[in-house]
Amino acid sequence: MLMKWIKCQVNEENKHSFSKAQEGWGELRHSAGFMGQIGGWNRTEPFEAGILSIWKDLHSYQSFMQHQHDEIFGKSDHRSTYTNISVNIYEKIFHIGTKDITELFGKGKLLRVADCSVENEKQAHFEQVQKDRWNIGMTPGMLSGAFGIKQFGRYLIASIWENEYSHQGYVDEDLPELILESGVKDSIQHSTGSLIELHPKWAVI
Repeated sequence: MLMKWIKCQVNEENKHSFSKAQEGWGELRHSAGFMGQIGGWNRTEPFEAGILSIWKDLHSYQSFMQHQHDEIFGKSDHRSTYTNISVNIYEKIFHIGTKDITELFGKGKLLRVADCSVENEKQAHFEQVQKDRWNIGMTPGMLSGAFGIKQFGRYLIASIWENEYSHQGYVDEDLPELILESGVKDSIQHSTGSLIELHPKWAVI
């Protein structure tokens, strides 16, 4: 399974146009291997949009990019609505919680995404920490999550939250203790985080 993480920088005057264009990706649901897409605006970066898309495998995704992407992209006139875009593809290693993250698409209010770079010799430890600690550390209100990897020690950790209250409780009370106990902070070279307020009309499920 593939996790596609997209971030777009949007000027203030184009936020409405970008949002309307993002609503025009409904045709994705007819693409073979497509499993769902959610997104919204970054709480801490109001002119940044984040979109998480899930695909069954690399073959399905590459087929879509070759045969369908440009047509949908052209119809939406999306290119004129943002100033910069970054796209990264991760292979999902495991899901966090009892359900696959796509089963909760359309049900949560917030998407938390951490993008981390880890030193080569510490990658095995980092992955084991995710399996041993973060699942144990799930709190009420965290609906599901997914952990993915790409080349050069890059990892993506995505989680869906029921509401802002439950997420903030996790950040304030549980996360610091989990980080301290796991020692994971010593493994990370670089990390960026996004807290996305999910837009219902951007969801393709």
